[in-house]
Amino acid sequence: MMSAAQKRQKLIRAVRLYPPITLLVLVLGYLAGGFSDIDDPMIPRDLVVTGLSFYILLGPALYIIAFIIVAAASDRERNGLPDNAQRLSYNDPFDLPLEKMQGYKLAVITEREPTLRGLTGDSYRADDSAVCEKFPDHTPPVASCECGFYAYRNLADAKFESSLNPGAFLLEVDLYGIGFRYEGGYRAETQVVNKIMIPKRCMRCRILSPKVFVVSYRMGFQNNSWMQWQVRCNICSLTFKPEDKLSIPDMNRRLGVLIAPRIARQNNE
Repeated sequence: MMSAAQKRQKLIRAVRLYPPITLLVLVLGYLAGGFSDIDDPMIPRDLVVTGLSFYILLGPALYIIAFIIVAAASDRERNGLPDNAQRLSYNDPFDLPLEKMQGYKLAVITEREPTLRGLTGDSYRADDSAVCEKFPDHTPPVASCECGFYAYRNLADAKFESSLNPGAFLLEVDLYGIGFRYEGGYRAETQVVNKIMIPKRCMRCRILSPKVFVVSYRMGFQNNSWMQWQVRCNICSLTFKPEDKLSIPDMNRRLGVLIAPRIARQNNE
């Protein structure tokens, strides 16, 4: 049985089909003569207009209803569970199964000196231990808190989230120390970034192959920590100054992490 998160993913994928389906409906209506003023069209114009009106009203309404149903299912999954317990499969760190915690996550590369930064805003090194800023006395992870390094168990889940965050890079990580398995993956004490998987296409034009990293001020103009790096093709990087560029091998050395093209599929998807 699918979880609420899996239903949400399928629903968002279905929403992405709405524009091409709409275009196809319009093309078919046009080819059938529904938009013409000829005396004997294949499909009467009034019928085409009525059908399109129902489609325009009914399509979005069905998607809205589906989102409400998925949100309600997610609330039911969490109902009655205290604090952070709804996210965990178990609470006792001394009763965890022996399991290799290898997973995937998203991060952006920021600052003039390239730095990995999670989507929550926290920066970390290629080999780092988690720190709880809310409760400094914690040694992450703590079951009742949200501290620790997170990673998806399945590459497919990470790729889906990557499609919602096009400026982020996909990372392959190993987690060590005390760890929990929660609804989407793992949460652990220590993290080692094994690989940064760059997209197969330029992050600007989405057509040509990426060749160089460039840094821009798109996330902020006053603070260097909000500079963001992207990997682009040679054409889309022409306007950048030499000091705002790094080759892929140079970025590899700066971050101390292997950089490789994103793979299409893996067995654990």
